Amino acid sequence: MDFKKAIDNSMESLVQDIAALCRINSVEGEEKPGMPFGEGVAQSLEAALKLGQDMGFKTENFDGYVGHIEYGEGEELVGILGHVDVVPAGDGWNTDPWGGVITEDKIIGRGVLDDKGPIVTCLYAMKILKELNVPLSKRVRIILGTNEETDWKCMNYYLNEVKPELPTMAFSPDSEFPLTYAELGLLQYTLTREVKDMPFIEGGNAFNSVPSSAKVELDVKFADELKKAIAEAKDPSIYTVEEKEDKLLLSVKGVGAHAAHLQEGVNAISFMMDVLGKLSITGELKEVVDFYNEHFGTCLYGEKMGVACSDEDCGPLTLNVGMIYVKDGKLVLCCDSRIPVSFAPASIIEKVQAKVAGTGYEYELHSTERPLYVPKDSKLVTTLMEAYRTVTGDYESQPQSSGGATYSRTMENCVAFGCLLPGQEDTMHMANEYLEIDKLKIWLEIMLEAIYQLAK
Repeated sequence: MDFKKAIDNSMESLVQDIAALCRINSVEGEEKPGMPFGEGVAQSLEAALKLGQDMGFKTENFDGYVGHIEYGEGEELVGILGHVDVVPAGDGWNTDPWGGVITEDKIIGRGVLDDKGPIVTCLYAMKILKELNVPLSKRVRIILGTNEETDWKCMNYYLNEVKPELPTMAFSPDSEFPLTYAELGLLQYTLTREVKDMPFIEGGNAFNSVPSSAKVELDVKFADELKKAIAEAKDPSIYTVEEKEDKLLLSVKGVGAHAAHLQEGVNAISFMMDVLGKLSITGELKEVVDFYNEHFGTCLYGEKMGVACSDEDCGPLTLNVGMIYVKDGKLVLCCDSRIPVSFAPASIIEKVQAKVAGTGYEYELHSTERPLYVPKDSKLVTTLMEAYRTVTGDYESQPQSSGGATYSRTMENCVAFGCLLPGQEDTMHMANEYLEIDKLKIWLEIMLEAIYQLAK
């Protein structure tokens, strides 16, 4: 069907509604009654549901964990799985990360790509189908999670406590076009050790983000050694040293990126440890630095941890240290691995535990998610691919695998579909996250065609 006029008429309000949702700081916060992940997340969920309600759709809030926005009639259900929570803003923004800034050609703000922009786009696609009274034989339901960026407690609650009717087919607009048919398994864990005389050290803000900054305090006596080590580093420009009385504060500026695409980032923690490893430091700091450089270093694929592996569909395992900090007398390293579909997370866990045994570090599982795999010749994949190709004319791009962990893996017959277009800059989890308005228009056209083809 030709939806172009309806798309043109929707663009101004679509841009405004995405920006408004991105003005809500929905980073996970302190649990409160009816707000399992904090006030900001609860506010964001309610705002999204209110938007759907104002469009005339049925909405429901399941105790602050998950929300539904549903349209249509029919026995079968098409699902669209997204989320309203976001990762912390981090450093390096040129605008207010919670400003939902609209320029002539962009929307700028945390969540505009991941995942508020995509879910509002899908909601507008449903709105256009409703307003044009397009005949559909299936219901369409947007499922809004609230804890996707951390440990998916929202979906566990939804599936195990709410126990809803599940879609017969579904997609998550939380990845890239054209389509992701395979997602690597997810394994997140912490390695902790007791410390008594550890200097200040910190870096990163989430398991699933490449840390864009890291800091450590050193004795001033290491000033000359540190200067020499920085001069010999791969990129001396990322290091800054401040001297205060008898202390040095070493700051490292990395490049943030989603852990699913850690090759696009620069891990500030790893490069801080690289320089610290060249100093004649002693005590607990030296022990931590030596452990880090022996087990992680600056490599990306788990070679030093002994977990490197690869398969044809997904490529290599990745390993990201997303955070380091000291709390309650313990030093904590937060690790995120994306595991090829041919390998069980349990096998990787066994190798990590064996590798750190006897080192003084304690392994603790934070989160694990099964991989996603839907055959490329399935009806779901072929229908969505045809919708993408009809709109874009791109017949060269093929279904792909990804290190991303989307809600697609929580249920059967579900894939990741959109919303980043080939060649569109991926600023998810980075400073200055932005969405070009001309790309948004293409998003809307693709989603309209996709939902129509799945539900007609």
